[in-house]
Amino acid sequence: MADRRDFLIGLSAMLAMDAEADAADTIYIPERHAEKDRTFLLDYMEEFAFAMIVTSKGGIRITNVPTILKRDAEGWGSVWFHIAKSNPQNEAFKTSEDSLVVFHGPHAYISPNWYNTKNAVPTWNFAVVHAKGKPKRIDDDQAFAENLKKLVAKNEGLYGGGEAWDYAKLPESYLKGMRQSIVAYEMKIEVVEGKFKLGHERTEKDRIGTLAGLEKKQQRTILDLSRAYYERRKV
Repeated sequence: MADRRDFLIGLSAMLAMDAEADAADTIYIPERHAEKDRTFLLDYMEEFAFAMIVTSKGGIRITNVPTILKRDAEGWGSVWFHIAKSNPQNEAFKTSEDSLVVFHGPHAYISPNWYNTKNAVPTWNFAVVHAKGKPKRIDDDQAFAENLKKLVAKNEGLYGGGEAWDYAKLPESYLKGMRQSIVAYEMKIEVVEGKFKLGHERTEKDRIGTLAGLEKKQQRTILDLSRAYYERRKV
């Protein structure tokens, strides 16, 4: 009887631990799509840094923001971001509840016509990283200003063009006024989940076909969308 009781107690504990682990997951990830390489995931978060900040306190809210990833020697580091002071999501950050930062990269429709394998169905390939933690408001104005400067420098260096505009030449009074309308946060990353569903588990010939198929035109770029939207909104 004692052995049976110990077995049941142990089984209950294991089930409870599994339930807690499942509850901690924010996305379904089959093992073949799970990416756990720390450096690879951090590089991905840094590259696809325009992310969704998701909270559930007081109802689900999502804000799309550019982020700065701050790495450290151990752990996952932290994510810095800012949102408008008038954004109701600020209320959610006053609690001790977790928030989720979703780093979503490229994605595309995959046609079975591209495969060598005959029995196949269409799918959608994508990669996404979820980072969970508790954002803390940053009230230090000097730190706020420095992080904004880093954010601008990074993205101007990657995507900007021309030399007519220089962030450093903007009047401090103007920049301070801008900072007064936004709120900065830093979130220590507690949990990271990476899902890379890219068809890498398929045969070599299927992967070659997938790459060839992806070379064809896919979804519109931001350039295509902007051009069409400008035409639509002409006055």
